Amino acid sequence: MLKFPLVLNLSLLGLATIATFNLAGTPTSAAPQLEAAATRSQPVQVFLPKKPGSQQDFSYVEPVWRQAQTASVAQFAIAQVIAGPTRQEQQRGFTAPITLRGTSNCGRDFTLAVVSNVARLQFCRQVLSSGVGDDARMTSALKATLKQFPTIRSVVLLDQNGNCLGDLSGDNRCLRR
Repeated sequence: MLKFPLVLNLSLLGLATIATFNLAGTPTSAAPQLEAAATRSQPVQVFLPKKPGSQQDFSYVEPVWRQAQTASVAQFAIAQVIAGPTRQEQQRGFTAPITLRGTSNCGRDFTLAVVSNVARLQFCRQVLSSGVGDDARMTSALKATLKQFPTIRSVVLLDQNGNCLGDLSGDNRCLRR
């Protein structure tokens, strides 16, 4: 079972806590109060592209509901975006917004940190791109999923090398905001 450290933003208290979660989002070691909070199921929206709308409007995404069994709901939600739609959701037209390939350079698929209402999502594996349409669908799904949380106002997406995802200019414009 894969495990990865998680930075949990407790904005109301102004604290950041490190916990370890497996790929399913279940805590494996954490402070007792985090374990207690993690045992409660919490519904969370996961935004995915849906046909036919996303074929005409590349930014078109719709929410599906998942049950998070973790205190880190945002981390869980992004893992669900990467996992893509269930078989039943695929039958309803939902599609996977992102494909990762290769070996991780950080031991997991991504890292997520929230500081001053900015979510910084960095992938640790190569993000495959089939062109601007797929890039737009991926960006919309990730940003909509993260912006549902009141502590997140903006999102920075980074590739496995720390460069702005999809910024072919080489200027890393997403880091200047």
